[in-house]
Amino acid sequence: MKIRHGAAWFGSALLIAAAAVPAGAAGRADSARPAAETTAVPSTSPTVKAKAPVSPDRRAAAPPVTGGGPQTITFSEFPVGTALAKQYHPRGIAFSGAGGGGAPFISNDASNPSAPVLSGTPQFQGAIQGQFIRPGGKPRTVGQFGLTVGYINEPNSVVVTAHDLQGKEIARKSVDRTGIVPVVLKVKGIASFRVQPTAGEPAGFAIDNVSYFQPEVLVGLGDSYSSGEANPPYVKGTEAKTGNGCHRSLNAWPVRLAKGNKVVKRAKHYACSGALTSALYGKFKTEEAQLKMVGKLTGNDEPGVVTISMGGNDLGFSEVIEACVKPWQKCLGDKGAVAAAKQRLTALSTQLKAHYQAVQKAAPNATVLVVGYPRLFPETEDEEDCSWLSEAERAELNALGAQVNSVLAARAAEAGVDFVDVQNSTDNHEICTVNTSWFWGIDGRGGQQQAHPILDGQKAIESTVRTYLDKLAAPTA
Repeated sequence: MKIRHGAAWFGSALLIAAAAVPAGAAGRADSARPAAETTAVPSTSPTVKAKAPVSPDRRAAAPPVTGGGPQTITFSEFPVGTALAKQYHPRGIAFSGAGGGGAPFISNDASNPSAPVLSGTPQFQGAIQGQFIRPGGKPRTVGQFGLTVGYINEPNSVVVTAHDLQGKEIARKSVDRTGIVPVVLKVKGIASFRVQPTAGEPAGFAIDNVSYFQPEVLVGLGDSYSSGEANPPYVKGTEAKTGNGCHRSLNAWPVRLAKGNKVVKRAKHYACSGALTSALYGKFKTEEAQLKMVGKLTGNDEPGVVTISMGGNDLGFSEVIEACVKPWQKCLGDKGAVAAAKQRLTALSTQLKAHYQAVQKAAPNATVLVVGYPRLFPETEDEEDCSWLSEAERAELNALGAQVNSVLAARAAEAGVDFVDVQNSTDNHEICTVNTSWFWGIDGRGGQQQAHPILDGQKAIESTVRTYLDKLAAPTA
């Protein structure tokens, strides 16, 4: 078998029908495999004995591809003989054997060790399956994929099928030519594909150049703790005086997170300062519903990751801070602002699961990250240096913040999405800390910017979320 690597991506010029590659471009076309062919067969294949390699594997591993966008798997990324499990998870795809076959493995023939392919178990005979996944391994779908199948000596002896999330076959293409055959299947909702023999194929088969698109856009939803509040200048049209007051900053942590990321490359920033959870579904500060904006992202703008921090405004958290700052307002006690916020949290808790499910529905192929809130005040009295904040108020405010994060995490788990705890991201740099604060202070002059993370705080939250996302996308074994 010989499959030569093609272009890094398949374009619209590729027809859905397969087209054969001339045999002369690939080597021998007879039914018997070349005698020089050798494959290091992994131990997962009990029916095939590995031949002693005729020549060492001289090819250099291809550099890893990170981030979303067009993907082409050439199987040059790992050594010959590698049985595949989760190695390509960071690229958004998982390979496995199908129809009872063992793990597929990377192979080549000795005459050209720079052109590896993926072989099924047993050698060049077993079915191969590819499943499209999100970071962390959850399934997703694509609109089309392409691959090459070879070396085919008997037309219609191998078939490529596409399946939906329920495993139902939704497209099929018989490899009806000889040689090395490019195949592209295009249909909405492809969750996996399978390449398998349907009749005797003397030379067997393998696949190469598996091409597809991995979503590359990060969408930032939520309130002021995602918009980048307290980090002027703000994007034109979102300023308070001349715009709608959403206060979106290019230094907001969701925007920063999309740069140099292992999963995504670009950001779409829809968070708005002051937004309640109702802003997910209806207009807020002249803007469309945040989920409506997400629903418009298709094609190359399809979301790969959606982050959301939301709920604090539903609880009236800014009013809580104000009540604890101003001595003539009631902060603590049964009828105080903190107690009122806890009552609202009970009601909000019953709604959050549905909100998170609505986000996932709007971006079905995205990894949804519910991001909590950073701790606003020092953990201990010794670390606190604020004349207007009593020890009881400091403890109660922090306890309320921790309770909010706990509720967000629990409802995210119930909705089947991820929660990122950033509570300690600004540790030792909170408001009123004896150290340098990473927040816009509460001084009555900052307006809506007060009590929000400034640049160092945005960087700290970004770092925490980035670490979580990187681990989620990394292969585990």
